[in-house]
Amino acid sequence: MFKIIRRRAIHLALFVTVAAVPCAASDVGLRTPFGEVIVRNLKIGQTYSLYKLVNLPLRLVNTGDASLDLRIDTILTPPNEVKVGYDAIPSTGWVRVERSSMTLAANREGTTDVIISIPNDKSLLGRRFQADIWSRTVGGRGSYAVGLKSHLLLHIDSTPPTEEELKKKYVDERVADMDFTIMPMDGALGAVPLGRKLDLRREQRTLIKLINPNDRPLNFRVRSIPVWESLITPTDGFEAAYNPQWLTPDAGVVKVAGNSIAETSLTLDIPDEPRNRGKKFLFVVSFDILEQKIPTHVYYRLMVTTAA
Repeated sequence: MFKIIRRRAIHLALFVTVAAVPCAASDVGLRTPFGEVIVRNLKIGQTYSLYKLVNLPLRLVNTGDASLDLRIDTILTPPNEVKVGYDAIPSTGWVRVERSSMTLAANREGTTDVIISIPNDKSLLGRRFQADIWSRTVGGRGSYAVGLKSHLLLHIDSTPPTEEELKKKYVDERVADMDFTIMPMDGALGAVPLGRKLDLRREQRTLIKLINPNDRPLNFRVRSIPVWESLITPTDGFEAAYNPQWLTPDAGVVKVAGNSIAETSLTLDIPDEPRNRGKKFLFVVSFDILEQKIPTHVYYRLMVTTAA
């Protein structure tokens, strides 16, 4: 039986330049927490969904400020890149992603399930294989292309599956297929007072619109999260807020009717301490649909400059 999965890399930063002229209008960034993953005790003749088994879809985050068109493929690992003790998978059919292409707006996260299919071949028993997943930008002539290579290490169990295990062979291939948008994607506050609650709706007229273009009503979860969790990198002299709980949503869940728009806001309360004065903090608010089996996150960035 499938037993354990282990992540060894938090994110990759492999950037590949394929065009001579860089994009000067925006910063291009792509990150994933799916760096190197080990999957143990795989049975021959079985098909596995990483999301279904261990809640581990392939997540891709656009940390730049322009939309990205992405292509995702399984590739055969070159012989000089195969890890010691492993063989490259004989065929890319062993590993596939459910969404081979997607478009990510700025601050947007996309997800896809990763499906592993091991042939029913006894010569594979006890062996280890490496597969690579290549996620990269496409199109956009005259701009940088960005690519990430994720490593999937497969450990085949040394014993064949039982008849009962063979009968249970299936994959739940439902994926996140509902879309939504928030507006705006970013906010900025200056000379923020410390030591008191700041109602951003009332005092700063800060509103975030949730746009639900789907026919069905949806419930959106709203959370202030650590910046590292979003994979967004602070820029322009900002640093990740020490405590994301200084920023709280007006509501933890916002219900939006089908083909409708709803509004929400935030409350900010930064303690009046010397280390917080005259600082530039980045906060990240995550929005996702509770009804989605594989959640897709959209991030709102709030840049806060505190009073000296």
